[in-house]
Amino acid sequence: MKSSIGYLTRKLASSSARWKAGVFLLSMMANGAVAQQYVTSTSTDVNSEALATSYVNDKDNAIGASNSTVATISAAGLVVNVLPGVSVTHSSDAALVLNFGSSIPAGKTTYVRINSLTQTGLNLDLSSLLNALGLLENQTISVSSNGGVTKQELVRNAAGELFIAITPTNSYTSVTVGLNFDNSTSQLLGVALGRITMTIDYAASYENLVLAPCDAASFAFAGVNPHAAGIALTLTEALQNPERAIDGDVSAGNFSLLQNGAVALASTVSQTVFLGKTSPGTNEVVATISKPSALLNLGVLENIVFQAYLGETAVGTPQTVENLLVDLDLLTLFGNDGLATIRFVPGSAYDRIKVTSVTILNANLFTGLRIHELGSRPPVVMTGGVFPPTRVGDPLNVSITTAVAGNGQPGFSLNCGVPANYTFALSNVTQNARVLAGSLPNTITLNSNGTLSGTPVTGQDGTYDFDIETTNSFGQTDTTVFRLVIEKALPVTLVSFKALSEGQTSSLSWTTSEETNSDRFDIERSQNGKNWVKIGSLSSHNESKVNQYYSFADATPLRGDNYYRLKMVDRDETFAYSHIEHLNFNGIALVYPNPVSASQNLTFNVGDWSKVSQVKVVNAAGKVVLEASNALLSGLNARNLVAGAYVVQVTHTDGTVSSQRFVRQ
Repeated sequence: MKSSIGYLTRKLASSSARWKAGVFLLSMMANGAVAQQYVTSTSTDVNSEALATSYVNDKDNAIGASNSTVATISAAGLVVNVLPGVSVTHSSDAALVLNFGSSIPAGKTTYVRINSLTQTGLNLDLSSLLNALGLLENQTISVSSNGGVTKQELVRNAAGELFIAITPTNSYTSVTVGLNFDNSTSQLLGVALGRITMTIDYAASYENLVLAPCDAASFAFAGVNPHAAGIALTLTEALQNPERAIDGDVSAGNFSLLQNGAVALASTVSQTVFLGKTSPGTNEVVATISKPSALLNLGVLENIVFQAYLGETAVGTPQTVENLLVDLDLLTLFGNDGLATIRFVPGSAYDRIKVTSVTILNANLFTGLRIHELGSRPPVVMTGGVFPPTRVGDPLNVSITTAVAGNGQPGFSLNCGVPANYTFALSNVTQNARVLAGSLPNTITLNSNGTLSGTPVTGQDGTYDFDIETTNSFGQTDTTVFRLVIEKALPVTLVSFKALSEGQTSSLSWTTSEETNSDRFDIERSQNGKNWVKIGSLSSHNESKVNQYYSFADATPLRGDNYYRLKMVDRDETFAYSHIEHLNFNGIALVYPNPVSASQNLTFNVGDWSKVSQVKVVNAAGKVVLEASNALLSGLNARNLVAGAYVVQVTHTDGTVSSQRFVRQ
């Protein structure tokens, strides 16, 4: 049943006020983020009187997206006392018709942005959204569509801007917003002219899509519907600053306050967040809440309930704040006026979340809740892996992002966002023993940005599996296992290892500052950095506390890339590798010496003979004088060749062919 402004005002002034109002919150999605339609054309419907004029100005300013220009609608009314006890009322109305370029499906909402709502000559303060809603209820603000029965609500976005949310029951192509002063003449101040004016910036319809895997609720509106008896006069707002519940600012001083107050009679107030998109049932309802200063008895938390809905149908089990705070740490945090994050999984798709606060008869206890943030968020999923290995005595400083696949884990990843949006901590990890969720040496720590650091000491070598917990800004967490391998200390302390090219020779040199139980250095070479061959060995000094210097020459480096490393072998045959040095000999001869005499062997420099499929020697006449598929490790005796010019052709297993001209003297 609709109520007049006078009735509404009297009810608000009553000591036992029953609120018949709604405060709504709309956080609009960024342009392009969802399917949307704007107004493409407009028309007007104006019924004006000479003594009470009405008008619509600049109607086409409402076309398209917001551009800081507005259309203006204004209506007026006048009451004239012609005889004692007899009066004549004059009123006018005006409406703006907003047309869309294509049909909008039934049940989809159009949001009409109202820039300002002003009045003159009325016993009414339109700065209050409560009274603005009264104008909507008594149809001073008139709303209709060409889509049948139309539901309308006043809504606000996170910036406090005002909208009319219009939802027809059938598909539609236009909505109409107007002012009709006939329903507000009772509020005129004596014999006076009254006028109400509002401006319209734009109107847009947003499609209800399904949240993508990593979407949070990106547009929503929240409302309070406090049908309650016994609310005290001093409680003028059952919902304060509603926009702060979805503005993204999770801080102590930024909250929406939902409250019943300390009332003797039973009362109910509620706030609903409409997500705008359908959320998967696996998404968590996440709320960051705190205790109002007036809430002294935490027992009333069982009377504050969170419930997910799909349309008007409840989804999942109602969740009391008391149960959601069952964790002792959370309850302590909440009781000490800290911010506590609560969450639950509805289990089926939902598109809104309702928070209801109830007081019971004669309780006389303040009941309410501060809501710092409320919405739908996907659960946090982190995968673990294996950190790069380190060794005793080597400083460690690696990011969690470097963990690669291994230990049954695919490597570090987060399902949503970037590591900078999370904090990391060891979870139930003990020192030097596998208990609960893993172990780590006491010399290794993990900081909140996910950096593992420290220097392992003697006796701490081994393989460590341990759990890391990650937490996002909304308090959502996930825990998974990581692995760190700590190798034994090197048998030597390698100060330097260098490889230099000197002509056609690789000159290797290295220095140690300490050797303990060391046996030898094996020198290894590779052409691809993967397959290694031992090309020499040098004995170490076994035990040493002073700098020791070593050198080794590779007189026959491979043609092209040459990779070198040291295999540092202990007396018990344990070993460790040095870093890798690289040289390139692209200009190296395929055969040498050149020219070659009858008394010399012709040496083939092909590197890995297993990669050679055929060798040919061709004379100047084009005749093949030698063809071999076996490795010519000992070279070719030049006395088998007559004096003259030749070409050697080496065919590799990958099909490539190398050739070089040489002369037999």
